[in-house]
Amino acid sequence: MNTNGRSGKRPWVIAGLLVLGLLSTSMTGCRNKATPGTVNSTNKTTSGTVNSSFVDVNGLLVAPAGVAASYPTEELNMGNDLNAGFPQFFDGVIYTFSYGTNYENVQMTAWGQATGRKLWSVDTGLNWIMSFVSDGKHLFLHTNNIFYCVDKKTGATVWKSTPMATSPYVFGLNGEIVLHINKQSNAADRLYVLGAEVKNLDTGGEQRNPGIYILDGADGKLLGRIDWPALTLSNGSGELLCDGATLYASIPESTEAEYPVQKSSLVAFDLTTNKILWQESVDGEGRNLVKQGNMLIFVRSAMYSDRWIDVWQINANGATRLWTRKVDATFEIGSFTPFAVDNTHVYLQGSEGKLMALDLGTGKETWNYRFAPTKGSVLDGPNTIKSIDTYPAMTLTTTRDVLYVQDGGGLVAALDPTTGKRLWDKRISNLQIGEKSTSGMFVFQPVDKGFYIITSDGKVDLWK
Repeated sequence: MNTNGRSGKRPWVIAGLLVLGLLSTSMTGCRNKATPGTVNSTNKTTSGTVNSSFVDVNGLLVAPAGVAASYPTEELNMGNDLNAGFPQFFDGVIYTFSYGTNYENVQMTAWGQATGRKLWSVDTGLNWIMSFVSDGKHLFLHTNNIFYCVDKKTGATVWKSTPMATSPYVFGLNGEIVLHINKQSNAADRLYVLGAEVKNLDTGGEQRNPGIYILDGADGKLLGRIDWPALTLSNGSGELLCDGATLYASIPESTEAEYPVQKSSLVAFDLTTNKILWQESVDGEGRNLVKQGNMLIFVRSAMYSDRWIDVWQINANGATRLWTRKVDATFEIGSFTPFAVDNTHVYLQGSEGKLMALDLGTGKETWNYRFAPTKGSVLDGPNTIKSIDTYPAMTLTTTRDVLYVQDGGGLVAALDPTTGKRLWDKRISNLQIGEKSTSGMFVFQPVDKGFYIITSDGKVDLWK
């Protein structure tokens, strides 16, 4: 896979660190995207913050004294398969994913986070999972063209839906599900997803009827579509974010005349009417949307190489870009850019292990801290392996009073978000990035004054 135009340069690093990029917490909040290491709180549908890089807990101000609780779950597939095996934390429950006995369908198992007790296990019938979201009562999963809803408490199937298209077209999705939560029932009443009907789902062939598809949260039936003729599924994932009243979308667009230059539309829709509130054109593609108060923050990339952090202010008449800053990162991580946001700063990984805190309102750097490189190995000839220094993708998580940093090599550090002072660090593993697989991977989940770690063998440790 060539995600940055340099397919021949150290492919083992790109593949391995793309896995690490998927372990990021920098992602949209309302959608609760199913990526490994995601910090998933409950869906927030108020018209303020929608930010899953933030966890509303008190951080650990001193180094943890040790493991307060430990228990096994099941052998996981982290580092070897991007389609299954990555655990998720939702509302006091851990969900793990693995293949069934015939290695065909993904098996989903729920575990009590505090006790480690197995709650239920189901065969999803899905060959892989594109996204995984929760409204607190139900779990929603999907592949390219199948939606699946299960009861959160029991794992029982609520509904399964495969939107149909007229042959030779099939229904194809482009990104993660976003939920709209009904305020009376506190359950999802509508699902939004970017998609189109395509002739060849595997190659992203000719498409028609592109846009934002709307499904009924109660049964998965198609309710309608917000047409967007310029949407192109082949240029990237696109992004959706919902704050309850408004749906924000970063929609990748391209025409033959523009190629390979990329454009995208940043759009806000009124969810009562599905009408456009405002629309802006941006160079490149926006991804990892975060809404912090009246600001939208996202990574903007052009031609899969140059990347910027954009901060836009939303006002009554539309949105205005407050500032943009080019990311000077030199690490090999495909299209992923590590960042996190709180109500004062954007925290961003730069080049050679540099972590920066940028003022949310101005983009000015307020402090920086440099992390040491991670030791890796690379083939140097047919039978020779040499050691090199790498700067993998960090994982950044903000809390009320601590910025947690995973350096990409197995170290967890706690920093003061105001000053950048290092409070403590703890080595969880020695992560090894190999040519064919990555070992020593783990998922980190903050809780009040502590954190959970779940490793590839399924062992869960609560550090306090």
